[in-house]
Amino acid sequence: MSTGIVPTIGGRRPGFGLRVRKDGNKALAVADADCRCGTFSEAASGDFEVESLVARYTRHRRDECPIPEIRAAAARHYAALQQSHSKRRRK
Repeated sequence: MSTGIVPTIGGRRPGFGLRVRKDGNKALAVADADCRCGTFSEAASGDFEVESLVARYTRHRRDECPIPEIRAAAARHYAALQQSHSKRRRK
């Protein structure tokens, strides 16, 4: 978790979701995530921290979010991702 101040992506009121930005190979990666349920709101800067935030946000949406529609959408996304990974390995 990031405890410092990081740049905000999307302005003053960006809405819900995951936002990741990296402007080049040597640029600092920045991300912020807000869930509609209100229990998950984090920001991170740096490659490793952003990667960890993406994993935590995805896990929250799939396993912990109290809103059933969000959990269902995340489960469909995860299933599609798993299917695409298995197709790449077969070739």
